[in-house]
Amino acid sequence: MTADDREKLLLSDTPVPDLFITQYMSSLTASSIRIYLMILMNRGSFGKMNVQTISKKLGYTQAEVEEQLFYLTSAGLLEQSEDGTLLLVDIKAREVDRYIESKKDGDLEMPPQHREPEMVKLSASIADSFFAGHMGYIWYRFIDDCHSVFKLDPNVIYALFADLQERRKLFGKNTRPAEELREKWVKRGVRTETDLEKILGDDRRLEECRDLLGKKRRKALDDVDLEYIRTWILTYKMEPDVPAYLYTFLRKDKGMEKVSMKQMDEILQEWFSHNIHTIQAAQDYEIKKLAADRTQAMMVFCGELFRKRLDGPDLQIIEKWANTDCWEEPIVRYAYEVLHKFMGSITLSAVDERLMLWKENGVASVTKAKQFESEQKKKNKEAYQERKYANPSATNTESAFLENEYSKDHLEKKEQDSMALLDELLKDE
Repeated sequence: MTADDREKLLLSDTPVPDLFITQYMSSLTASSIRIYLMILMNRGSFGKMNVQTISKKLGYTQAEVEEQLFYLTSAGLLEQSEDGTLLLVDIKAREVDRYIESKKDGDLEMPPQHREPEMVKLSASIADSFFAGHMGYIWYRFIDDCHSVFKLDPNVIYALFADLQERRKLFGKNTRPAEELREKWVKRGVRTETDLEKILGDDRRLEECRDLLGKKRRKALDDVDLEYIRTWILTYKMEPDVPAYLYTFLRKDKGMEKVSMKQMDEILQEWFSHNIHTIQAAQDYEIKKLAADRTQAMMVFCGELFRKRLDGPDLQIIEKWANTDCWEEPIVRYAYEVLHKFMGSITLSAVDERLMLWKENGVASVTKAKQFESEQKKKNKEAYQERKYANPSATNTESAFLENEYSKDHLEKKEQDSMALLDELLKDE
């Protein structure tokens, strides 16, 4: 910097319009204010103050400078001439012109920028509802931009003010919260009241899901967790209570000590691919899936145990064992072993009869089955001894006792067997 430059800086001033301070500055970023003052110091002409110069003087990247210049232009503080030069707008002269125009038309002391009857009516309604009838003209410009630049419907603009007031972010001359909310809505595609209802409904569902899942996990959710929730609610279209249900399902039904959001996401993707969006649909799906898994496991087990190709009737029996009677593999194997002692070829039907006998007598485990078989063996041995030494007249009574234990087919077969086979059956193990 030369001596002349230093002298000029020491002896010169940069006047800033009060109008800028009261009506514009609160809605600008610190960076855009610095750039505005830099251009103002250059007597309002962008001229030699190009993007590269401002970037060098203020320490911003060129992209940052271009972004802030865009904001200043949008706020009506900069305008572009025909040759592309950016000049500061004389905001004082502009307001004076509006004031004179209002006096000629007999309107308000300081008229709003818009002239459409619908927007005049909307501005008056917003002024009465949220500013007690005295709304600053920075808000008139904000309303005008919402309609003319961002193409928002009047009902959406009114709802924006209502939302700000509800969250206590509607300040007298600070439009920054309103601009941020407007930008957020526009990015999400809001233009009409229908668009707004949709995103507000999505927000309510996201909040409900966040609260329910947060209570289940007993921890605050971070940004990564919230992004998962957005995917589940907005992309997978899950009802808000589904993720919380899934967390409980994995902890209690599946016995998982720790459940990650990634694990939940994999299952929710599976449910989404099967058009599942509610808890009831998820429960039905998991029951069917569990039944299919049990049936498949029982089919593999029986194929190995019986060493045969399973046919239609066999599959029906397996389906019943897996999902109706809920037999486990060990007790089916034990029933097979019991029959194998006195039957050469064992069918699934024969094993099913033995299992049904156990079920009728309250037997549901291998331990109880062994106890039951031991007691029946003892009774059969006593009955055999009585039959062996009893007179013929007692045969009918003995047959009646044995009929309670064996089916008619088995009983007829036993009657035809030799006494030697019966002796073999009753040997101690």
